[in-house]
Formats: sequence, structure tokens, C-alpha cells
Amino acid sequence: MYFEIKDATADILAKSRRREELCDLPLSLIASEKEAYDIQAIAQDALGFERMGYALVGTSHASRLTLGLTTPVYSEIPASSLLNGTKEFRLPPETIGVQCEFVFTMRRCFPEVGESINCRTACDAILACRPAIGVIGRRTRRTLIGDYAAIADFGLHVATICGDPAPGIPLDEVAKIDVTTFLFKHTVFSGKATSVMGDPLNAVAWLAAELAAKGHQLEPNDVVATGSCTKILQVWAGQHLAADFGPLGQIECVFT
Repeated sequence: MYFEIKDATADILAKSRRREELCDLPLSLIASEKEAYDIQAIAQDALGFERMGYALVGTSHASRLTLGLTTPVYSEIPASSLLNGTKEFRLPPETIGVQCEFVFTMRRCFPEVGESINCRTACDAILACRPAIGVIGRRTRRTLIGDYAAIADFGLHVATICGDPAPGIPLDEVAKIDVTTFLFKHTVFSGKATSVMGDPLNAVAWLAAELAAKGHQLEPNDVVATGSCTKILQVWAGQHLAADFGPLGQIECVFT
């Protein structure tokens, strides 16, 4: 894909996200993962918002099946899309659904120079963990299945709604957490933290390795949203969703 086409594609995606409008881009024509991430990066720059961290999608087998992905994908989280204490959220067009996930806040750079990237070193680099609801969706009218289309389209990220940090929870205990979701107080799905790459900390290590391969790293205070530990839940305006993360506490939101 020529640079001019990449720039034009990214600009249309950015306008669609900013205005909450749908577009007709043929993202299925993207030829490589590198092209897809290049388009995403240009589109993020065109949005003009400060980067707050990264959101992952497709880190569980069930979520990849739902989304038509063969591998996890990631995107930057713009400041406007990282929401703290939000109890009400308006769903934009072409919302796919929501995912219950963990959000880690980084304590330091990761990886540091010469540092191994694994679950143990990721745990050492993290400051805190909190529950979250991730809203995912597309900016295209047509449903374009595939890794490259999802990557270019901001990794399907719409918003990350964060709960409060839970003090005193050892990070190496997060993998033992069970998550239960409720719509209108009725149990909908249960999930396990281990569905996220065997341990949500592995999602942070995976992202760090992906960034390191591109010459980047996680920075202090970056957040990392790990991707869904339950099935992707379809939600509609007027619904109330609550998720119980056990020792991490609960998070809830009304969708409008």
C-alpha cells in the first residue's frame, strides 16, 4: 500500500472515530501486519490525543473466535477513551460488544535494557491492577474479518472503562480470579483470569515483546488492558452491566 493511500486511509479512520461515523474503507486489501500497524499509528496521530497506554483484543480463544482473529492485536488508548469512574456510556455505531478485562498500570519502563521479558519480570514492572470493561467496535459499515483489518481499525478499541484499584492484592494472585458478569442482576457469563493467555501477566509480557521488536517499550504510568477473560458480551442501549472480579471488586456501567 503506497504511503499516500496509507495516509488517506488513516485520516478517514481517525475522522470516523472522532465523529462516531462509519466509513466504507476496504481494509481487507491491507497486505501485511506491518501495513496495518502503520495505518493504525498514523490514524492515532491524526486523532491528536495523548496516549495513555495500550488495549489488547483477542487474548483468549473465545474472543478470537467471536472476532475472527488468529492472533491477539493491540492499539494505543487515547486519553479521551480511558474512562475512570464512568457509570454511563453511550454506545457508538457498530459497537461489537464489551469485554471484561484487567487493567494494569506500569510502575517502570518495561523491558529495561537487557531485561528478559516474561511473566515474572512483567509482574515486577507493574504498580497496580484494577477491573475494567472494554468496549470494542468497528469504524467500517461492512464487517471485515481478519487480523489486518482489526489492527488498522484501532485494534477494534472504542473505550476502556476502569474501576478502582484494589490495594493489597498480590499481582501474582490475579491469575486465580474468577469473573462473573451480570445483565440486570442476572448472571450472564463466568470466566477465569487464566483464559487470558494463561495468566493476565502474560498479556503484558506479550505486548512488551511486540513493542520491543519495534524499538518501543512500556513507560511508567502506561496502562495495559489485557483483553477479555469472559466471552464478548453484546450489549444494547438501556442495559446495565456489572462484573464481579472477586478480590479486585466490582465494576458496573449503564449503556445508552
